[in-house]
Amino acid sequence: MLKKKIYLITVILLITSITYVRGNEPEWITNPYAKFPSSQYLCAVGTAYDLKTAQNEALKNIAGFFETRVKAVTKSMEREVDTSISSQISSSISSSVNAVSEASLKFTEVKETWQDPKTKLYYVYVVLDKKAALAYYEKEIMESEAFISSCLFKTEDPLIRFAKLNRAIDKYYSTQNAFLYHNALMGESASFLRPAFSVQELLELRADAAREIPIRIMVQGDSSAFLKSSLINVINQLGFNQLVNDENAEFQILALLESEPPKTLANQVFQPLRLNISFQRGDTLLFSFVDKTEQGGINIEEATSRGIKVLSKNIEKKFNQEFGKYLSNLE
Repeated sequence: MLKKKIYLITVILLITSITYVRGNEPEWITNPYAKFPSSQYLCAVGTAYDLKTAQNEALKNIAGFFETRVKAVTKSMEREVDTSISSQISSSISSSVNAVSEASLKFTEVKETWQDPKTKLYYVYVVLDKKAALAYYEKEIMESEAFISSCLFKTEDPLIRFAKLNRAIDKYYSTQNAFLYHNALMGESASFLRPAFSVQELLELRADAAREIPIRIMVQGDSSAFLKSSLINVINQLGFNQLVNDENAEFQILALLESEPPKTLANQVFQPLRLNISFQRGDTLLFSFVDKTEQGGINIEEATSRGIKVLSKNIEKKFNQEFGKYLSNLE
């Protein structure tokens, strides 16, 4: 998207904006804010011996402002949040070019170009409308805050509540750049916009919902208990509680390990394994998935052991993927 925006600006520049001035150089070269005050606009000049490069340099200079301001905003926000999530904020800092978001490019306009008749050096003058960009980010933030608020209404069904809070947390993280870019565009003395809900609050609410979803795990065909151990780790990471020996459990994870006839190649035995996992609520199947592997060993026992370990390592990723799909469609 960034490359497309830059290309579009370049095309417009080449078709409509080329201005060859054979007299004195324009004022904006030495004073970019002569016509557009810094309180309302962000201005930059790029230079190069070809027009496209000069235009790209001007955009990079706009980006440089974002990089500097975003770092400053990030440090200020880090001082106000728990250190456990400060890395989430720090990770939002982009490189200087990537820091110019789609919205910023949308509101950045090439105002003038000029070529020095003696040196043949091109100058490109670009201007970003802060007010328009701020309005764009504010709209995104308001919509995000409204969405998060709608996810906080408590429902009787803990699984639906868990799904809604999961979406709220995803929305929170996806909107952090909007807060950073908005605050970066604000003046030094302006008050920062802040999320109405902290991520700690959302995580605690989701954890409360998860504790109301006790799950019974049943595994057949694996005497090593590797598969059950992996499934226990998965539900613990999600915050669910494990029920032991409760045949009337509302939620159950059922895993069935099946083997196919082994194969022999050279001095090794290869054992095909198939793992069927289902997540059920009473008699209702919520989702299921199948994983397969075929590992080798000097005998069938070693091949089977290796296969089970591979399936165990895959469980977390595959279960979370399928569970995430299910939650995204849960109303």
